[in-house]
Amino acid sequence: MSDLDPKAVLVGALVALAIAVPPAVAAQVWSDRGTLEGSNLVLLLFALVLVAFGAGGWFAARRAAAAPLLNGAVAAVAAFVIVQGYGVVRRLADGDELRWLGMVVAGLLAASCGTVGAVLASMRDHRSS
Repeated sequence: MSDLDPKAVLVGALVALAIAVPPAVAAQVWSDRGTLEGSNLVLLLFALVLVAFGAGGWFAARRAAAAPLLNGAVAAVAAFVIVQGYGVVRRLADGDELRWLGMVVAGLLAASCGTVGAVLASMRDHRSS
């Protein structure tokens, strides 16, 4: 794990959070109001969150001195854990059921998006050299 660059992961996670939080909050608010019932807007908001994880992975990979894919994936997962941690606390406070399998799948999806972002950043580096 010595290839993990904490600063790169932090930058990537902050970028992912900055992009992911607004659509995630909007989806939650609209979902609570029932506004998104049967709407394709859910897919757009979900896609924005996935793009956010990819962007976080891209920024982490660009800043990492070594192991860009690892740093990109960890940055995306770090952002996911922060957002999901809030969601877990909120659901527990509301007495809602926690869907652990869904959280694991979403975490893997976040890591995958972060890795894709890191791959894209690495490809750009190889083309420019």
